Amino acid sequence: MLSRDWAQRKNSYDFVVVGSGYGGAITAARISTANLDPKPSVCILERGREWEPGSFPDTPEGIAGEVRSDINPLGLHEFLTYRDISLWKGNGLGGTSLVNANVAIIPDPEVFHLTGWPKSLNHASLMPHYLSARATLDATPHHAPLSFQRFRR
Repeated sequence: MLSRDWAQRKNSYDFVVVGSGYGGAITAARISTANLDPKPSVCILERGREWEPGSFPDTPEGIAGEVRSDINPLGLHEFLTYRDISLWKGNGLGGTSLVNANVAIIPDPEVFHLTGWPKSLNHASLMPHYLSARATLDATPHHAPLSFQRFRR
């Protein structure tokens, strides 16, 4: 297990990173591996819990029981709806990667033809960043993606 009891924390840190998802984890890793002397101390705060192997909810009932709410503030799933967008977020050590199965998909070029995308953000301009992320994460395409239930229509 990676998390520590709150009582075991230090009194101060050089850096505090809020969130342990993609952005927080990368930020903390870059700070902690930077060529600095002395090495900085880094604290990562996450509002969710750490999931022990084998305890992750994988049934509809288990998922429903882990929705974040006032009575379940450590719930794994958080659903937010706004006028123009709805979000499904993950709360826990690992952030939203807990609920999106750590999928690293490069969008089809057609996605950027949808209304609302700034002209400067397009498939070609973002491709170097997608490829960099893919290389950094060592992500590889699944050999049979259409076999996943999420892809079935």
